[in-house]
Amino acid sequence: MKSSGRMAWVVGATLVAILFSSEGRAAGAGGSAARPPVIILKLDDVNVSTRGAPVSPRWLRVAEYIEKNKLKAGFGIICTSLEKDNQAYLRWIKELNGRGAIEFWFHGYDHAVHSVSGTRFNEFNGRSYEDQKQRFERSQRLAHEHLGFVFHAFGPGGGVGNGLFDANTIRVMAQQPEMRVWLYPQPLDEAGEKLQAQGKVVILDRVWAVNLESKPGLPDYQRLVDGYAKNPQRK
Repeated sequence: MKSSGRMAWVVGATLVAILFSSEGRAAGAGGSAARPPVIILKLDDVNVSTRGAPVSPRWLRVAEYIEKNKLKAGFGIICTSLEKDNQAYLRWIKELNGRGAIEFWFHGYDHAVHSVSGTRFNEFNGRSYEDQKQRFERSQRLAHEHLGFVFHAFGPGGGVGNGLFDANTIRVMAQQPEMRVWLYPQPLDEAGEKLQAQGKVVILDRVWAVNLESKPGLPDYQRLVDGYAKNPQRK
């Protein structure tokens, strides 16, 4: 997911997020024409279907709509799906990626909740540095072997409400050579600022007030409009 200028993840949930670039801010006194926001659709969770088609019919419809309307989007893959010998699924991803309208990004190895001493954590929270590093590396290897490309953007998966990543995730992102963009699941904090200041990773942070869904799968258009209007500094 290539970026130009300051961008922020301002709408999001399980299905879709929208990223707005600072290039969309109104022109100043210099008199140059104002440019509209750059909008990137972020969608997840791509997984292999067990019902005959390579993926859910919803993914097929979304991909068709994006290409037909000449939009740009990023689809987040759960990488255990790449371990299955489903050539139709792999071919669907490779063909979409090759046509250029849709980029596939890393949404986790298994996107699974795990337990530590009775407390449940999301995939990239509460795990050791080595464990998280292996999940990145295993997923990149699967993508390279089965798809012919590697991921350059990462967005951690959720499930429980005690954080989607930790200090070990930040360390892995700083070191993982191919990673260039982080779909940060919260407003930019000190840890994110420090990582971004190193110049390797662009942080696209999230503004929670601008959210398309009231609950996963339940869009609320007015909530999106109201939240966007209350955050003009992110336009």
